[in-house]
Amino acid sequence: MRFILFLPLLIFVGFIVGILGSLFGIGGGFLVAPILTFIFDYFGIPDGVKFAVGTSLLVVFINSIVSIFRHAKIKNINWKASIIIGVISLVFSYISGFLVVNFIDSAMLKKLFGIFLISNAIYMAKSHHIDKISDREDNLAHFIFCGVVAGFLSGLFGIGGGIVIIPILTFAKYPVKRSVAISVGVIPLTSIGGLISYLTANTNSYIYNIGYVSIPIALIMAIPIIYSSKLGIKINQKISSKHLRIMLSAILGTMGLIMLL
Repeated sequence: MRFILFLPLLIFVGFIVGILGSLFGIGGGFLVAPILTFIFDYFGIPDGVKFAVGTSLLVVFINSIVSIFRHAKIKNINWKASIIIGVISLVFSYISGFLVVNFIDSAMLKKLFGIFLISNAIYMAKSHHIDKISDREDNLAHFIFCGVVAGFLSGLFGIGGGIVIIPILTFAKYPVKRSVAISVGVIPLTSIGGLISYLTANTNSYIYNIGYVSIPIALIMAIPIIYSSKLGIKINQKISSKHLRIMLSAILGTMGLIMLL
């Protein structure tokens, strides 16, 4: 019965994640994973953070498919770059997901996630130069590096990788909106690699789960994503790169502090 109290929160978070997925080209795992960690810890589920990360990856995967559909309608995806980064990240997200499931302590994972989010927030807040970038040519080395880092962190923290890809590409002087367009196509591949590791983990049955993935909770959060992703696309087409950067930085910093505290 206590779980029913969290239903409005899950639906609300799903709604916000749908907007963020289309707006920023991210899966929303940086928001889903901390909130699910709190809920699973509240219910006293062993390895709550691992359940949160695994369930988050399924939500991220669903959100990324919806975001691709929305962006493809306006021909706003760089498929060549997305596939290169995505295939590499799939392999590394599976590897890091396997490490989390079998070797990494949950408490340590929580702190690492908080530090990672805050570091990203600080970088995005200070990167004023990226607002003035118009465009640049594709660079294979940048895409390979993105794939390795995004994939490894995706499986580790239950994120889609967009929250890593966008800062890396903007640091390499890709415009923010172009970075978003690349990120949108990468996330399904990145998230599925780590998701496989969590689905195949040997766990007890706590929350109608398969491995470290709670299927009902993921589906509850995914339903509002279908509707809210439309709003994210509309905002993306109207907002400036500067405001995109500032909003993303604020959200990252807030969730990072929550994970640490």
